[in-house]
Amino acid sequence: MSDYWHDRYEHLCASQWLYHNADYWRFLVRDVWRLDRPCRIVDFGCGYGRWGLVLLELLPRGSTYTGVDTSGPLLAKGRQIYAQRSYEAQFIEADVRNVPLEDDSFDLAFCHAVLMHVPEPQRAVAEMVRVTRDGGMVIACEGNRNAVAALLHIEESNELDNVPLELFQTMNRHVRERSGVDYNIGARMPILLHRAGLKDIACRVTDAVRLLLPPLDSAKDQQLFEAICNEGMGYQPSDAKEIIQWEQRLVSHGVSPAQARKEVRRELQRDYRHKGTDYHTVWPSLLTFSYGTVVKPTSAI
Repeated sequence: MSDYWHDRYEHLCASQWLYHNADYWRFLVRDVWRLDRPCRIVDFGCGYGRWGLVLLELLPRGSTYTGVDTSGPLLAKGRQIYAQRSYEAQFIEADVRNVPLEDDSFDLAFCHAVLMHVPEPQRAVAEMVRVTRDGGMVIACEGNRNAVAALLHIEESNELDNVPLELFQTMNRHVRERSGVDYNIGARMPILLHRAGLKDIACRVTDAVRLLLPPLDSAKDQQLFEAICNEGMGYQPSDAKEIIQWEQRLVSHGVSPAQARKEVRRELQRDYRHKGTDYHTVWPSLLTFSYGTVVKPTSAI
């Protein structure tokens, strides 16, 4: 798996609040998943354990947390953060497709925007099921990039009319066919859970839609603007060589040279990094929570 995230702690801290509203987490935990007893949680692709902290704050006292990730630096940061809290937690450096944990040892296996970056994600799902007890739950919150591209709107560039949806579909399809990484896996997760043998499978879409309405005259607005820029909207090269390399990256993902050239020019003209503070922006997260109950086969006597 990629080392890309190893030094991305600051980025993760700045961006993760984009995707969820706190009251929606409370609604899911208490009213949808009904997690009203202490839980042994395992978090696949945990990073520094951000979402574990969210869950533990909502779960009954006595819940425990195990985080699994390949990033040693992020795990070290997680250990440091959790050492300052009262939660019982451990962090394990391992691939989510092959975790060194015992069968049936957790009540809840969870992942957040991880399987969308993992080749052969069904192997990770199988591991989540394996380590979860009979009657426990698997929850996967994953991305749908095609949907985000379709609903992201910037009024000043008329994004809803002008964004080339076919280009992004082509890129995402090419990445999936070439590498096995599926940036739209959120919409497919219920099928993966079904094929893994889970029961009572259901889905929810995240409710967070972030708005930037000028003037951006508060610290929160400025923080939101920077977070959106750091999620990719703020890429604005000025060097001709770098612009050509940008076009070549698009072509390497299955886009025609003409399409690549047109899209790069469109985004350069939009210039979100320098003009975005004056734009009206509607930024949907559109992650999908898919979840189901683990049913283990009964051993013959």
